[in-house]
Amino acid sequence: MKPLLAALALGLPALHAQDVLFMKNGDKRVGQIVTADATTYRIQVPLPTPPGSQTPVAFASVSIPRADVEAIQFAPDPTLDQILRNPAATQIAELKSRWTKSLPWLSIPKSPAGRIGNTLASLLLKTGDSADAAQSLDLFKQIETAAWSEDDQMTARQGRLRAMVATGNAKDAVNEAEQLAAVTEDPAVLIEAKYILAEAAAASLKKLLADNPRWQEDINVIPERNRLYHEAIDLYLYPSLFVGSETEPAARGLSGAVAVYTMVDEPRNALECARDITIIYPTTKFAGQAAGFIASLPESQRAIDPEKEARDEQAPPADQSTPKTQKSNEAGKQKES
Repeated sequence: MKPLLAALALGLPALHAQDVLFMKNGDKRVGQIVTADATTYRIQVPLPTPPGSQTPVAFASVSIPRADVEAIQFAPDPTLDQILRNPAATQIAELKSRWTKSLPWLSIPKSPAGRIGNTLASLLLKTGDSADAAQSLDLFKQIETAAWSEDDQMTARQGRLRAMVATGNAKDAVNEAEQLAAVTEDPAVLIEAKYILAEAAAASLKKLLADNPRWQEDINVIPERNRLYHEAIDLYLYPSLFVGSETEPAARGLSGAVAVYTMVDEPRNALECARDITIIYPTTKFAGQAAGFIASLPESQRAIDPEKEARDEQAPPADQSTPKTQKSNEAGKQKES
């Protein structure tokens, strides 16, 4: 057993956070990675102390060639895990710092670098700022090219297409998304591709309406407006076909439909989609947005209940609520009397 591992086996005080480097020769090195560059990892390791000694544990810095490392088991990080599970815009600065530190081992198996970068890029894309969108695009490209995990690469590819739409390159993004949707059999990938197409259609519809405020009077614009409208709605609602299994994408699609219906001044449809989010997908992050949208509507609109109206339309008229046989019996009794 190597001296360091022997010392650890004898019961050295545990490090606050320990990383395990699996060497290509079968050995392990245990410590805390403090820096990394293109050729070397530098880890901090504890030095042996005499049994019963009250002296604080001392550490030494050891350089390990990257070429000798097969994989790394990174130390548990509950704070990072919580951020990645529930990312928020307020955590962008924290994620930027973590991304910078983790970037050198983006291609190393078991590294969380890809997840960190994808989460950061997604948050930047949501700010609506053009500079953030451009930075998001660069991040996604880097992860798609270099991440060790195929899942991280696919997430980055899907994110890159969204970022392309956000940075004004929707045409190429749509072409690539269409190709992706045509060849994939993975429902999650297909849903993401269709969402990208929905975003592009909605963006085109918004621009068309802005450029043609009196579109109803232009016979050349009406067909394109209707095409984009139906295309965006159909694509946004596609995840809803996978009942119970794709809750977040389905709620996200309904949220997109709310935006389109609001854009084209169809408040009843927008309200119905928002209610579906709060009722069917109450645990998703879109439920709060939907509830806020409903609360922002005038009371007269919030009182609209299309489902109740549909039930009322299907119900028999009040004067026909009594069965015919009962009515005839009652009429016969009246004659006898």
